[in-house]
Amino acid sequence: MLQRNRIADLGKVLTDLQNKCDEQRLQIHLASKEAEDEWKDLVAAWDRFLSRAQFDKSAEEVGEAGRQLSLKMKAAYDRTHSAL
Repeated sequence: MLQRNRIADLGKVLTDLQNKCDEQRLQIHLASKEAEDEWKDLVAAWDRFLSRAQFDKSAEEVGEAGRQLSLKMKAAYDRTHSAL
């Protein structure tokens, strides 16, 4: 009887571990997708910045836009890096 309880307990532990692994795999997948979407948005912002910087903007406006974009990119990189 004691042996059956140990086997049942082991089965529960294994099932719980499998569930946690599945949950973690899903969370990693979702975090990866979120990071990919954020990166695509940043690349689009970078492309817009480059196209605008080539027109009638003052050096100050271009510099400020570049600074803002670089802060967003750094924050996105930090989030992605910590998620992985």
